[in-house]
Amino acid sequence: MDQYPLLEKMIGEAKSDLPLGVVYPLSVPALESVFDLIKRQLCTPILIGPKDLILELAANEGLSLNGIEIIDTPNDPILATKKAVEMVKEGKLAVLMKGSLHTEDLMGPIVHRDGLRTDRRTSHLFLFELEHYPKLLGISDCVVNIAPNHLQKIQILKSSLAALNKLGVTDTKVAIIAATEIVNPGMQATTDAKEIVDAHIANPIHPSTIIEGPFGFDNAISIHSAKTKGINSKVAGDPDLLLVPDLQVGNILYKSLVYMAKAECAGTILGAQVPIILTSRSDSVFSRVASSAMAILLAK
Repeated sequence: MDQYPLLEKMIGEAKSDLPLGVVYPLSVPALESVFDLIKRQLCTPILIGPKDLILELAANEGLSLNGIEIIDTPNDPILATKKAVEMVKEGKLAVLMKGSLHTEDLMGPIVHRDGLRTDRRTSHLFLFELEHYPKLLGISDCVVNIAPNHLQKIQILKSSLAALNKLGVTDTKVAIIAATEIVNPGMQATTDAKEIVDAHIANPIHPSTIIEGPFGFDNAISIHSAKTKGINSKVAGDPDLLLVPDLQVGNILYKSLVYMAKAECAGTILGAQVPIILTSRSDSVFSRVASSAMAILLAK
């Protein structure tokens, strides 16, 4: 039996021949990810970076890149990213994946005004599979936006909800989390939550969506906790998406779920002209594959 059946189902639905650009794949995990994508028939990977060095690394690891297209660039991660951006604009790539370069070297050319920006703020959406939660749990934004204000959080919500919709999640329930469920003027996360909920009531951020908050994490995720605190909510105990207050909270929460709760996750950057997979050296192979599947489904 699959340990992560919900993510496996998503991977199974993502099979495609879409061109996926792996930018500057000069590490063993980056190359191994390419072979996993091919094995799972998820896409047609195209490697973008210094060809001689990529071939040398593959040869040293006993990996054959026969039949895999390599777009040769100088040995400079920023130039490799610029080439990838150019290929996206030419319609030659449907998804981008980070290879072994620093995140800022990848995202700099992408968010540049001549890059792959859209009118939507870039943000990141995770989907977590947890042993004791009955569906995939979305969390945003744990990766990109450091300290978004309530208007920027609305942009993040719009991107996340549109993505969840495309992945088949409808009638979405959103919990905006903070340290407390009480609106406290001294705690911006709670006042942001109230502003977002009020804005959604006045003019829905996304159709068929319930947005509530602020919640403490406990009463967002546990109906028992919510009832104990006298919270009457349609979202408590059953959210599809948690909106975190800032990157620090999101980052700590995501790593806690992975390392302490044995969660597995898929994640994609939203708001650019194509979905972008931001891999980390500590990601599991499965997480890389699941993230690729998520991005491919969003690109279809």
